[in-house]
Amino acid sequence: MASLAALALTVGALGQGSAVADEPSEYEPGRTTIVEVALDGRADHERLTALGLDEVGHHGGAGHRGGDVEVMLHGESDARALRKAGFGWDVVVEDVDAVNRKARAAEAQAAAAAAADPAERSDLPTGRVSYRTLKDVNAELKELARRYPRTVSLFRLPRPSLLGTPVYGVEVTHDVTADSGKPVFLLTGLTHSREWPTTELTMEFLWDLVQNDGDDARITSLLERGRLVAVPVVNPDGYEMSRGLVHEQKRKNCRVRDGAVPTRAECAAAGAANLGVDLNRNYTAFWGGPGSGARATDSNYRGAAPGSEPEIANMIDLVNSHHVTLAISNHTPDERVLRVPSAPNEPTPAEEAVYQKIAEILGQIMGWPAGPWPEIYYDASGTAEQTSFYTSGTFAFTFENTPGHRDNDRFHPPYPSVIDQYLGTGEYEGSTAREAFLTAFGQASDPAYHAVVSGAAKPGTELALRKDVSLTTSPVTLPGETVPLVLPVDDRVETTMTVPKGGRFTWHVNPSDRPSQAFTANVRESWSLTCRRGNGAWKDAGTVRVTRGQEVTLDRTALPPSC
Repeated sequence: MASLAALALTVGALGQGSAVADEPSEYEPGRTTIVEVALDGRADHERLTALGLDEVGHHGGAGHRGGDVEVMLHGESDARALRKAGFGWDVVVEDVDAVNRKARAAEAQAAAAAAADPAERSDLPTGRVSYRTLKDVNAELKELARRYPRTVSLFRLPRPSLLGTPVYGVEVTHDVTADSGKPVFLLTGLTHSREWPTTELTMEFLWDLVQNDGDDARITSLLERGRLVAVPVVNPDGYEMSRGLVHEQKRKNCRVRDGAVPTRAECAAAGAANLGVDLNRNYTAFWGGPGSGARATDSNYRGAAPGSEPEIANMIDLVNSHHVTLAISNHTPDERVLRVPSAPNEPTPAEEAVYQKIAEILGQIMGWPAGPWPEIYYDASGTAEQTSFYTSGTFAFTFENTPGHRDNDRFHPPYPSVIDQYLGTGEYEGSTAREAFLTAFGQASDPAYHAVVSGAAKPGTELALRKDVSLTTSPVTLPGETVPLVLPVDDRVETTMTVPKGGRFTWHVNPSDRPSQAFTANVRESWSLTCRRGNGAWKDAGTVRVTRGQEVTLDRTALPPSC
C-alpha cells in the first residue's frame, strides 16, 4: 500500500509522536486528535489492524492495498499501543471535537435563519440545513404516516435497543396496508453512531417519494410496482450519544459488558467511548472472520455471539419477514459501493456477474469504485450484506457516502455536503444518492433480478412461503476453548401475501435456491407453501422451487380446496 496512512486518533494532548516516543502524554477525556502514521504495505496495515484500533476511513487507493487509512483510537492506552508497535505519527488536528462543535453551532444558526426566511432553506425535499436529532427522525416518521396514510405505514421493530429505545421504520408503496406481494427495496441508515449523513439521505428520500408521487411518472411507477422498507436509524442509542455530543466520535452501540444490559450513564461514561459492538460485524453469516475483532475495545468488535445485539436481531427479523430483493446499507465516508464477498474466506458467488453488474451501475451513478470488500476496501465479516445474501440471495450493498473530507469532517461533514450528496450538486457534482436510490428501487422491482410465483386462488386467501435456513459462522475460538469452531445459526424465512379480489396473484419473491457459503454454487432448496382462509388453520400446499429470473405459475388445483 502507499507509504503513508492518515490515522484519526482519540488520545490525550499529543503533540508530535514517533516510534521511539518518550513517556506517553497525559490522557484528556473527550480529546480527539488526528494524526498521520507511516505504513509500508499490506503487512504493516495488518499489523496495525491487529492492535484493534478504530479504522475510520480510506482515501486514494483500494483499502489496505493502497491509499490513506484513517483510524481513531480512544484513550492514552491506545496511543501507547501505537508507539509500542513501532508506529510514528504527525499531528494533523489537535482537537477534532472542538472543531465539530463549531460546525454544529454554524448549522444551528443556519437552521434559525431558514426558519425565519424560506429563501434560506436548502433544495432538499424538506429544505433542511442541519442534522436531525433522533427525536426529529421519529417525529417525521410518524408525520409521514399521518399525512400519507395510503402510502406510508409506520412500524416499530420487535426489540428496543439496549437502552430501551424504540426502533422505528416505515413501509412506502401504493395501497401500503395491502399484503400484495410486491418486491421489497430495503434502505437503512445509522448503523454506526457517528455517520449522521446516512440518516439524512434516507429521510430525504422518503419525503422525496411521497411529495412527488402522482406528479413524477418514475416515482409513481416505482411505488405502484415495489415496496420501500426504510429504517433510518438502526442504532438509536449510538446516535443519541454521538449526535448529542456525549461521545461525538462513537462508532458502536452501547454494549459495555457482554451479556449485561447497560444503563445510559454507563454508556455515557468517559471510558465507554470506544466500548460497544460494531453492529456491522454482528450479523450471523461468517461472523467472527477476517476483519472483525474479538476484544470489546476493538473498533470492529463482533460481539459475544452472532446476532447477539438487539439492533441486529431486529434487522435479521425484518429481512426474514420480507422478500428483500435489493438492499442498501448507508455508511460514510469512503466513496465505495461494496458487495459480497466481504472477506477472503468466502467463495466467489455463482451469480457474481449479475451482482457485479448492479454494483457497477450504482457505482457509475455515484462515481465510486464498486465491487467486493477485499478487492476495493478491506476485509469485514459479519456484515449486513453477508447475512442477507446467504440467507435469501438478496443483492445487498454498502454505500460509503459523503467522501473526500479529512481532519475533523470525516463522518459527519458540514451539512452542505449532505445536500450536495443527495442532489449531486456542488462538491459532489453528478454523484447523486437520489438517483442511485431510485435506480436501486427500480432494480429491486425488476423480476429479472428475483423470482415470481403466480397463480389463482380464492380471493382473500392468505398464502405463506416458509424455509428453514442454517447459516454458519467463520471458525472462531470462543472463551475457554482452544480449537476454532464453526457455529451453526438456524433461522426461518417466512413471508405472507393475500390473494386480491380477482383471485389472480403475482408474488415477487427471492429465489428458493440460495448462495452456498462453501462453494461457487447455489444450494438447491424449495419454499414450503401453505394457505389459509380467515383465521383458520394453515393448510399444506406443497413446495415451490423457483430460481432467479424465473416465474412459476401454480394451478388452482395445486392448492387445497379450502384455499
